Amino acid sequence: MSSVRLHRLLLVASLLVPAIVFVAAAAWNRTEVLRDNQETITRTTAILHEHARKVFDTVDLAIGRVDDRIHAMSWDEIAAPETSAFLQRLKAPLEQAVSIWITDANGHVRAGSQAWDPAVSIAEREWFQVQRERDTGTYISAAFEGKATRTLSFAVSRRRSSLDGRFDGIIHIALSPAYFVRFFQEAAPPGSHVATLIRQDGAVLARSPVQSANARLGPESPLMQSIAARPDAGGLSGISSTDQRERYYAYRHVAPYPAYVAFGIATEAVLQPWYRNLKVYGAVAALSALTLFLVSWLALGRAQAEQAALVRLRHESEQRLAAEQRLLQSQKLESIGQLTGGIAHDFNNLLAVILGNLDLLRKRIKDDDRGQRLLEGAIQGAQRGAALTQRLLAFSRRQDLTPQAVDVPQLVAGMTDLLSRSLGPSIQIVTRYPPALPPVRVDPNQLEMALLNLAVNARDAMPVSGTITISARAEEVAHSNDHGLSPGSYVCVCVSDTGMGMDAATLARAVEPFFTTKGLGKGTGLGLSMIHGLAVQSGGTLRLKSEAGIGTTAEIWLPQGEAVAAGASVGEAITRPAHRTCTVLLVEDDPLVLTSTAAMLEDLDHTVVEASSGEAALRILRETPSIDLVVTDHAMPGITGLELVEQIRATWPAMPILLASGHAELPERTGLAIPRLTKPFRRDELENAIASVVTPACEPVNVVPFRRI
Repeated sequence: MSSVRLHRLLLVASLLVPAIVFVAAAAWNRTEVLRDNQETITRTTAILHEHARKVFDTVDLAIGRVDDRIHAMSWDEIAAPETSAFLQRLKAPLEQAVSIWITDANGHVRAGSQAWDPAVSIAEREWFQVQRERDTGTYISAAFEGKATRTLSFAVSRRRSSLDGRFDGIIHIALSPAYFVRFFQEAAPPGSHVATLIRQDGAVLARSPVQSANARLGPESPLMQSIAARPDAGGLSGISSTDQRERYYAYRHVAPYPAYVAFGIATEAVLQPWYRNLKVYGAVAALSALTLFLVSWLALGRAQAEQAALVRLRHESEQRLAAEQRLLQSQKLESIGQLTGGIAHDFNNLLAVILGNLDLLRKRIKDDDRGQRLLEGAIQGAQRGAALTQRLLAFSRRQDLTPQAVDVPQLVAGMTDLLSRSLGPSIQIVTRYPPALPPVRVDPNQLEMALLNLAVNARDAMPVSGTITISARAEEVAHSNDHGLSPGSYVCVCVSDTGMGMDAATLARAVEPFFTTKGLGKGTGLGLSMIHGLAVQSGGTLRLKSEAGIGTTAEIWLPQGEAVAAGASVGEAITRPAHRTCTVLLVEDDPLVLTSTAAMLEDLDHTVVEASSGEAALRILRETPSIDLVVTDHAMPGITGLELVEQIRATWPAMPILLASGHAELPERTGLAIPRLTKPFRRDELENAIASVVTPACEPVNVVPFRRI
């Protein structure tokens, strides 16, 4: 095809395509506008129907009460003032009622809720004549002007019959159309609308906006024709016979009464949003046509540039969608993390009781070898439970960390033997690092565990043999990104394998706790969750990249740290402080933990004073000046551990305090330096912690100093 002909086709398409899009968009938007409007009309009609039915039900019950009251009375008794007083009391709470009347068989009022002229007769009224001819049950009249009230009303009446079945007058309640109009105006949405209460034969009982009295819809009107075809409920569009305006209507039968409610909105009001949208669509279409025309006229190169812009737009849309999915995943993990963190905290309390009592029991049966073996097995099981809670706390980002500058190549080199034994001879380990790689700021023990976990996962993904590559690189993040990284300097530690990889569905759930693709008994599903929690708590993140059949890469992004001092190492030897006997105030709200910890303290030759709350602890401190040390839990009802520490420091500033808790995240307290003992703890760990508190010159053992979160 020649270039000239191609340009001519593009010129035609530049005008034709926007026109087609405009027509299609206009048709679609009109359908949407009409659908939304129909929902509004149907919903409003349902509200009007429910209101009208309740009003008629209330009036019917009121007529029934009057009938029950005068059923056994003679007309002289009915005409007594007490009956009219009863009608006045009955009418008072009925906002919809104008008046209540009892009329004899001749049409004369014998009792009423307001004053009346005894000479006046209603024998000529429509509802009186209908009820006199036959018993129609509850009858609704057309609108009329009351003779006594001089108010526009319509009557709801019921026939009274004598014992032999003869007509013996009626009871009727005059209702106010204005009451219904007020409700119509409150319930209807703003805009041009018509709300109508009509009788079954088309007589208009109430209408908003108000029109002349005694209006009636003829059988030829669209609304009455639709009611005749579908008596229960329906919708239609048509021209009103009262004001000749086209409207969209919905109506419902106020069963079991001979009345209907109808609600309609004028067509021009319904389509007003569509008209506004047409202007926008037209402007967009015209601008698009002009733009396309100029683009086609200029050259093919401009078209290629626009195509590139379209590709960029699609890419941005995909990035936005991916960011939204990551946000949803992050929110889900945050919710699960809060749940698992709470469970781990409670489980830590149970393990503290178990380990503490097992330690005490082992000390008491030193000569029983078989008992010692059984106890050792129980202790190992409890320690495995403690390790599991640490994984849960790692996932929920509530574990205790000791971050420091770590040289990644040096740390991995120190793990070589451990990795070789764990992975086996069929797995080749390759390391790649750039020169002068900056250190990372992280807890080295937790990073070792994370790398070992990733390596074992990689081995399991390669059933026969394969290669695991551990690498690292420095990265700069200039702006906050959708992975949750703040601007700054980072080191990305990567563990890659040549295994089976994961599909998109598995990759999306990989960091969820307890999710695993391994067989039964081969994995807890907490490994990646723990690594994710470690990375986030350390100020970084975890990214997973995988492709089925090719392999998986796990990236741990960690903030850069200060340079590692030469010869520095983690876990230098700590000298155990000398033992000192104290009077210890133990504050713990969990009775089991309180009993177990008290037993360990007594076994260490300390004198224990127990308190089950912060309030009780303060009272004991005031009454017992011999207290040498306070050991307190944090998560307690009433006064928390940190609040207790503040009050103790304010009154007894020299009092040593040890905070025992399973949570790493504590509320910020300015100026507090609180030694921490992490639950669950062993007897020896408790001994070392107490010694470090009462002997400040010694470094604490298993004591985590308070830090602000």
